[in-house]
Order: sequence, then structure tokens, then C-alpha cells
Amino acid sequence: MSGNPAAQMKVLIMGGGPAGLAAGKILTDSSVPCIVFEKDDGVGGLSRTHSRNGFLFDLGGHRFFTKKNELDEFIRRLMVDELINVQRSSKMYFMGKYFDYPPTLLNAFWGLGPLASAEILLSFAREKLRLHKKPVITLEDWMVSQFGRKMFELFFKTYTEKVWGVPCSQASASWAAQRIKGMSLLSTLRETLFPSKKDRPVSLIPHFSYPAHGIGRISERLKQEIEKQNEVRLNSRVSRIFHDGKQITGLLIKTRDGREYVERGTNYLSSIPVTELIQDFEPPAPAEVLAAARQLRYRDLLLVVLMFDAERITRDTWIYIHDPSVQFGRLHEPTNWSPAMSPPGKTSLVFEYFCFETDPLWSMSDQALAELTIEQFVRIRLAPGAEKKIIDSCVVRARKAYPMHELGKDAALETIKNFVKQFPNLMLMGRYGMFIYNNLDHSMETGIRAAQNLLGASYDLEEVLRKDEYLEIKYPEK
Repeated sequence: MSGNPAAQMKVLIMGGGPAGLAAGKILTDSSVPCIVFEKDDGVGGLSRTHSRNGFLFDLGGHRFFTKKNELDEFIRRLMVDELINVQRSSKMYFMGKYFDYPPTLLNAFWGLGPLASAEILLSFAREKLRLHKKPVITLEDWMVSQFGRKMFELFFKTYTEKVWGVPCSQASASWAAQRIKGMSLLSTLRETLFPSKKDRPVSLIPHFSYPAHGIGRISERLKQEIEKQNEVRLNSRVSRIFHDGKQITGLLIKTRDGREYVERGTNYLSSIPVTELIQDFEPPAPAEVLAAARQLRYRDLLLVVLMFDAERITRDTWIYIHDPSVQFGRLHEPTNWSPAMSPPGKTSLVFEYFCFETDPLWSMSDQALAELTIEQFVRIRLAPGAEKKIIDSCVVRARKAYPMHELGKDAALETIKNFVKQFPNLMLMGRYGMFIYNNLDHSMETGIRAAQNLLGASYDLEEVLRKDEYLEIKYPEK
């Protein structure tokens, strides 16, 4: 790129989530003209904070944690004095009991009893002593290889299939390789019996940073920074992506009030679902690329929020529900993240249902969902009698919450990437743009790196996510 890149560019950013907004912030700081297009009436995407009658809640609870000092400093400069430090305290409901989460060895064995604990250890030993190892292809293969068949069937299988809606034998091992690689029964045993501070993880995020008024404040602050020089256009959906076979030439934008217009730029960054991106190409993408896009699926998220006339219901940040007879998979209490998330003397619980929008659950009325949630909340005996203090409820539905790592996903995604490579003025970023189940910090980093690439850098955005260790483990700096 010759001359002053800022003087030559006009960047159109598709999607006003963390990746798109982070990119817009970097470009704005470098005086590059840019416009962010967001289809919803607010920014943040899945990292948005909702409100109802003075109660604030995130879509499932999103903490900020990063292993990158540069990104940590970026957020702290952005948020100034809005961040608070939250101590993580999580539990899981399993076999009618509550265990620490992540499970500590002694806590788990005490709760399971000596017989089940012995079976887990023997099963793990058999797996490790197996002469002919089975190739690790599926999520089930990976979990059995790391924890043994017994622990997989007893502990991992039910919850994982509740989250993803498919058998573990149909899910790709790539999800585990990204999210939980480095964790195994052997590493847990070793750390319990021979604790060592050398090369020991700083944490499985025992604490994290969080904006006092919800994770959505990060996106709102980014929007404010961008709008000092540039634009963030809400209620503006990308409807068509025009190209000449070599370059992206413009976007057709449809607004919520029915207007349509074409916006043209020199460069394009996309954090919208890559499946939608491909389907919106004009002229259309090749048949094999469209077929690959149709092969990729997302898991949807349905939230039921119960509001209580009580100061607190639990002491935890998250509670994971493994019981297959209980339909919600996780819950959290926003007040335990920040007292500002509820009116004084009040609190709320946010229940997450992982589903597809074609499931009957998705089309249930809000009232029916609230009644279902209350009935199952009582069943898990988390806080007996608390149901009598419920004063309100609401429901939020979030489509395309989680990219699914099914078998065949990698090949389909490679087909799409090869097609996108023919357009050098288009870059994909973020969870949806890159179709990968990452965390908030990774989405933001891909947006930052994409913008820096436009300014002359040459970062590999895939490298941001190509990690060998658990995404939430941070090791001490040498």
C-alpha cells in the first residue's frame, strides 16, 4: 500500500459486535474513514446488555479475560474506571448434587462416592494403557482419550449434548482442541497430588474484569469512540454484497424503516455470519460455496430472566445444570457480577436454554417459558422458597449464538475461505465472520488485527485462535 493509507481508504464494516467495533475504533484512531453497519437497534451482538424495569442482564453472562497484555491495556484505556474485579465462583448440578466447577478432584470424588470414583480411575487407566489408540476425530473420541470412557459417559456426555443438540459422536474434536485442550484427568490428578507453582496456570479464570453496568458497556464505549469521527448505523442490514469477481464493489443496505441504498468503499471487513455473507453475494457465489455455507449450522440461545424481591439468591457467578431432565443448561445471577445490575434490594436469575429455532421450545409463549423455568428451578432445589419472591419475568431469543463444530465443518469452511481469498479487499473477523466458537477477547483481537492489516500490518487472523492450550488458562510471564 503506497502513500498515506488513511487518505486512500473508506472502510465499510459489516456487523456492530465486538470485532466490528474494535476494528472501527482502531481505524478511527488512525483517521481512516469508516462506517459500521449493525442490523439491530443497539451494538454488541451477543455481548449486549439488556434492561427491564431497572434490571440489567447479559445474554448468558460475558466476562472479559485475556492473556494478551496489549488487549488488556486497550480495554482498560477504553473503559477508564468502569471495570470492576469479579471473583469467579461456579458450581454444577449433577446427579442431584452441587459440585465445584471446574470440579476439584477431592470435591468430585467425595460427592460421587468411592465406587463411582474407582470406576472412573480404572476406566481412565484402561484408556491410557490401550495399545492401539483410536484416532481422535470426534468430540467423543477426544473426551474419552483425556478422561476415560466412564467419566465421559457419567459427566461430559449429557451436558455437552444438551449444549450442542447433537451426539458427541457427531461433533468435531476441533471444538475440544480449541476450548479445553490441556485439561485432562491426568493433569487434574497431578496438580492435586503434586501441586507446583512452576509453570502452573495463573488460573482457570478465578477472577475476571467486568463493567459495573454490564458487558454491553464495552460495545457502547467503542461506539462512542468511533462516532467522534465516523459513523455507526443501527437498524441497517447488509442485504447484498456486490463484486466483480476480483473485488468487493459495494453493499446494498436495508434499513428497518424500509429504505434501501448502496454504499461503496475501498475495503470491507465482515463480522456478520459467514453463512449470510456468502448467500448475499451478487453475482451469486458458486454452487459448491453456497452448498458449503448451507452445511454450517448454529446453535440458538433462549434466555428466561426471573426477577426477585430479594437481595441475593446464590453466591455464584455461573451454575451449570448437567441433569438431562432439566431443560435449561446454565444460569447466572447478574447481581453477583455487579450490584449495579439490579435495583437495590432486588436480584435476578438468567436461565439459558440451548436450542434450535425449529425446536418447539423456541416458539413457546413467554408466559409458558417462565412457568417452565420456575417449575424446573424449584426442582433443582437451588434456593427453596425463592420462587415465592418472583416479581417479574422476561424472555430474550438470540439466533445464531454459537457456531457448531460438527463433522465436516472444517472442509466446508475451507471451501468458503478459498472463495473469499479471491477478494483481497474483504477480510473476515470475529466469532460469526470466522465461524468459530471463541471468546469476547478473541473476537475483539481479530477486529483489531484486521484493522491493523489495513494500515500495513500482516497479521494472520487465524493465529489469534490457533492455540494449543485452554482458552481460559493464563500462564505466568517468564
